[in-house]
Amino acid sequence: MIIAVALYFILILLVLVNVMQAFEWSVFWAAIPFVLVILSVGGVYMWKSTRRVMLTALGYVGMIALTAVAITLAFPAYEIIFSDSSSNWTANLTQIFFSSIGLYVCGLWIRATTWDQADSLEWLAKFLGGPSLYLTMVSALILCSATLLAMEWLQEVQEWALTITPRFLARGIIPPLTLFLFFWGILLLLSKWWNTFYLRLSINRWESGVPINERSNLDRVRNVMNDANMFEDQMRFLWRRHDESYLVPRYISFATPVLGFIGTVLGISLAADGIRKIIGTDSGLSGLSNELGSAIAPLGIAFDTTLIALSLSIALTLLLALVQRGEERTLTVLERHMKERLRVH
Repeated sequence: MIIAVALYFILILLVLVNVMQAFEWSVFWAAIPFVLVILSVGGVYMWKSTRRVMLTALGYVGMIALTAVAITLAFPAYEIIFSDSSSNWTANLTQIFFSSIGLYVCGLWIRATTWDQADSLEWLAKFLGGPSLYLTMVSALILCSATLLAMEWLQEVQEWALTITPRFLARGIIPPLTLFLFFWGILLLLSKWWNTFYLRLSINRWESGVPINERSNLDRVRNVMNDANMFEDQMRFLWRRHDESYLVPRYISFATPVLGFIGTVLGISLAADGIRKIIGTDSGLSGLSNELGSAIAPLGIAFDTTLIALSLSIALTLLLALVQRGEERTLTVLERHMKERLRVH
């Protein structure tokens, strides 16, 4: 426990130092917010004297640090989208990206640890429900910005990338938004898959006769669901929470191709407006040829945004179907195991 908290503090310090380096400020400025973090978390712990409250405070600090990383990476990504190139200081962002990955993973652990453990069934429902929407949203913004920066670097060093990267970098805001939704959905679904996989391992352990660990939340669930009169209500509760947990992933899966169609409408609208302006001019054939090329250029937005959105949507929808099927099978196995256990007793 102490080692995990110390590691989390180190990650926060690394993020603060890297943010200062990214903006070319003195790294000594990172000491001020870091000391404030230590004092805040320590003060909360001295006030409540409980591990859960301290970890909750630490989790909020981690989310603030991730938000700072997201904002730092979003600045050059914004420049790429609207100015076609980012500033030179983006070369300093590699370390901050990898530090944010560590913060995200630790944030997932802290979130699962700080849930109310008095109600084991509620804990299991939250566990299967996946991570915080805000945590995954900020992390998706980090991944999206990092991907755009990587594409900008790739097109400078590899000629073959010039056939791909402009479709993401030179087509306005729609492709980056599509990437953001895609990464958000991926993070939600992968976290749910991992939690389901962990539950399945626990069920296999129960069936093999391994002794129950009373300190494990998942093992306590097995002891809670031992009342035949309440078992059906408990399973209905888990199935209902299972359905609710897929509302946001389903929305993201639906919204991703819709963004592509919005880009299609936008591109065709811009092209039609450009052609209308050409028709109203008195340009000669040579001038008409040049103006027509500029007028139909927005059609690239129409086709590329649709291509990107539909391609990402295919992958996201497939992952959604696989994760949902896996979770439903795991809940079915849990229900069968508990029924057999109740029948024996």
